Amino acid sequence: MVKTRTSRPDGDAAFRLGRRGIRYPSPTHAAAFLGLVRAAEQLDRTLDTELRSAHGISLRGFEVLLHLGAFSPDGRLSMTQLTLQAPLSQSRVSRLVAELERDGFVRRDVDERDTRAVIVSITKVGLAMLQDAQDTHYDGLERHLFSRLAPGEIRQLAKITGKLLEDASARSTPERRAQRSVPADHARAASARTTASRTRASSRGEGGA
Repeated sequence: MVKTRTSRPDGDAAFRLGRRGIRYPSPTHAAAFLGLVRAAEQLDRTLDTELRSAHGISLRGFEVLLHLGAFSPDGRLSMTQLTLQAPLSQSRVSRLVAELERDGFVRRDVDERDTRAVIVSITKVGLAMLQDAQDTHYDGLERHLFSRLAPGEIRQLAKITGKLLEDASARSTPERRAQRSVPADHARAASARTTASRTRASSRGEGGA
């Protein structure tokens, strides 16, 4: 059950009472909520559009390849493990894998140790796509997110979003909680790619933000 705080001073109240007994968020709280949601949706759409335009792959498809190519020891994961690592529903992951298999980026096989399980493997074509598309993705993250915030603001954003996700994590299964380190690894990979990109630009004498 979600509890609302009652100890705020009146000026800090999250909701106000309007006509006909209808409550609505204060301007500050509405901006915080809508800003968070809209910023995330806009970033998601922009990154997805850039990947589709440059490489013909969706953002979610790229993320599946990333989990297989970077976060598994041999480029293989069971469908169950892949679903646990990706912040998506089982049905969504199944559709993504089917699409990626159709394009030759992954292969599905029956697990020899458990015929009820399916193993998803990244192919050579899929690995080449991941290697080719990663610069587009990480450069997009830099342009649309990281470069627009100061280092302290990025740390603050990570802290705020982590705090907001704590409740959902507490309600999740132990297996899904164990995968919380994967997005952090993704972020570190993005940071490493950005640093390398800036170093290459510097060596060529190009300006950088």
